[in-house]
Amino acid sequence: MKNLTRLFLFLFFLVLISCKTEPKKVVEEFPLEDKYSVTIRLRAEPDRLNPMLTGRAWSRQVFQHIFPPVQNHDPESLELIPNLCKTRPKSEIISEGPYKGGTAYTFELLDEAVWDNGTPITGHDYVFTLKALFNPKVADPGYRSYLNMVKNVEVDKENPKKYTVFTDKPYMRAEYSSSFYIYPEYNYDPKGLMKSIDLKDLLDPKKASKLAESNPNITAFAEEFNSPKYSNDPKFITGPGAYKLVEWIPNQKIVLQKKENWWGDKLASKYPCLTAKPDKLIYNTNPDDAMAASLLKNESVDVLNTIPYDAFVNMKEDDLVNSKYNLYTPPGLSMNYLALNSRNPKLQDKRVRQAIRYLVDVDELIKTVSQGYGKRLNNPFPASYDYYNKETPATKLDVNKAKELLAAAGWKDSNGDGVVDQEINGERVEMNLKYNMTPTNTVSKNIFLIIQNNAKKAGINLESNVLEANLYIAAVKKREYEIFSGGLTLDASLYDPYQFWHTSSDTPNGFNRTGFGNAETDALIEKLRSTIDKTERNKYYNEFQEIIYEEAPMIFLFSQTERIAIHKKFKNVTLSVMSPGFFENYFH
Repeated sequence: MKNLTRLFLFLFFLVLISCKTEPKKVVEEFPLEDKYSVTIRLRAEPDRLNPMLTGRAWSRQVFQHIFPPVQNHDPESLELIPNLCKTRPKSEIISEGPYKGGTAYTFELLDEAVWDNGTPITGHDYVFTLKALFNPKVADPGYRSYLNMVKNVEVDKENPKKYTVFTDKPYMRAEYSSSFYIYPEYNYDPKGLMKSIDLKDLLDPKKASKLAESNPNITAFAEEFNSPKYSNDPKFITGPGAYKLVEWIPNQKIVLQKKENWWGDKLASKYPCLTAKPDKLIYNTNPDDAMAASLLKNESVDVLNTIPYDAFVNMKEDDLVNSKYNLYTPPGLSMNYLALNSRNPKLQDKRVRQAIRYLVDVDELIKTVSQGYGKRLNNPFPASYDYYNKETPATKLDVNKAKELLAAAGWKDSNGDGVVDQEINGERVEMNLKYNMTPTNTVSKNIFLIIQNNAKKAGINLESNVLEANLYIAAVKKREYEIFSGGLTLDASLYDPYQFWHTSSDTPNGFNRTGFGNAETDALIEKLRSTIDKTERNKYYNEFQEIIYEEAPMIFLFSQTERIAIHKKFKNVTLSVMSPGFFENYFH
């Protein structure tokens, strides 16, 4: 009997085991509501949301949803596609008249396109926009150089939605540049101060200069337009895009709200750049890279990009992060560089700048600073461009070569203190160089630490000069620096060197911040940008790159592979080489 009981219990136990199933893995779902928001972390505070007055990438990431341009590049194909206009403009070579040799581009804006007050967006608003841009008193970060080939704009008398842009010479980016932002005249010039001023006069630099002195309306408009209210105040910022600024708490967050019954919704299937899925776009400013991982773990952001390299490597192994976020590494159009102030007496000789280039171990930087998420650069734009000069040699770390160049430039250690020196204007000057950086930029700091040791071996004392962001930018604008580490994000159109390398851009608001250039290089840049034939233009690109390499006003380091984390609740994510690597208005 006992044996039977034992047998029964044994069989019962076997049945229990056979009936047992493996526990189901719980897959967390993240359903979206009909109206939802996307929260994006910004590494830096935008300076303003007035496209005409800023060149900062952080500002552009936000204002592009308020001010979409007339045409834009498709995020995936990079083809120039209509945005606010019906089709790409009709272009005709001008064979006679005052603009002979130029091109006429005729745009027709979408019939449905209206401003927030319900009035139609017309060519008259485009004309007003160019009047504002070419007002000599309006602060310009460099956009005029992209449109200085425009000599007139005519609005069709029968159809104000149609207008023609006339150029007086060929320009390789003419169609893209002519597809500029459009501002509502009723909002940005309510007093009509620019109404009576002829655009053609403002497009002529000499006439514009005289107008600025004789017409008080020029100054009155500029003072208003340059004022903070048209850059930071939700009550005064409005554009043709799907979103409006509803809140800006400095150094905390910026909130964009989708407009009710926005006219672009019914056109988005045909004009994809008008896509606006989220109800809100919330931008949280947080410059502290060290907090990047915690932002994801507590789900305080939906999107985090430009993640510090070492943090991104750790995130890939973090189960908690990977359970809630997808991690992406699309190629980008961003690059890192070292800028050398060639106005500074210690850096005026190109041999000194070349010597510093030999002290930068770029391969080591890519390996350690970018954790392999980068591609070496020798020129001022990404190697993916078909006109990148592959013959430009990649400089390897060579301390002895650096010493030779310094000695040839007259820098020798005359007092035995380990630092080379030279007499300048009757005074003995040591080769002490300050390297400007911000306190939260870990990439810049790590680059400095690697270069500092090599510099010491060559007799250069490289010191860090840590400045808060606003002081850092001010020093660069005033050219009160010796070396700084910077980043640059390019657009998908042809690279125009004018803004960054022409001597006319060597101004406080200009982007030629190294003091590079002379009459010869200016002429080459002007010839390059006016050449339409691709083969001939590429020859000029190559010549330009060879000069930049020889003069060494910058030391190009690497192009960046983006590091992006996006919450898994978004099932449709569009990635792109275009900055910032994703398009939050597409998320759904």
